[in-house]
Amino acid sequence: MATKRKITPFLLYEGRCADDNHVRITNDMLAHPKFINLSSAAKILYIYMKAWSKGHTTVVYSASMASAYMSKPTYFKARDELVESGFLEWINKPSSAKESRESYQPAEFEFSAIWHTKKRKSEPV
Repeated sequence: MATKRKITPFLLYEGRCADDNHVRITNDMLAHPKFINLSSAAKILYIYMKAWSKGHTTVVYSASMASAYMSKPTYFKARDELVESGFLEWINKPSSAKESRESYQPAEFEFSAIWHTKKRKSEPV
């Protein structure tokens, strides 16, 4: 029989709400050279994307969503850095900004383990 997990409230220095949501980032990731070498913007974007995903493995995210904390050029650079470093993989990559509005699909990403496994989903095992 499964037991319920005890919910530990956040402490005052962790936030204003004791029952708030959290972003899960492991010590292994924090100590990994690929994470350490990410730009500050890429780390911040990753944290916001994890928060927006609410624990799901995929996330739809755009430059306009990041506009509260970074410029569009910074978003694009950070996003590409996360993909290149293996923290994100594209699920749906819009082909160009010139596409008609009717056929536009927002960018969708999957959180990835490539940063430590070195294998893309499309690569053979």
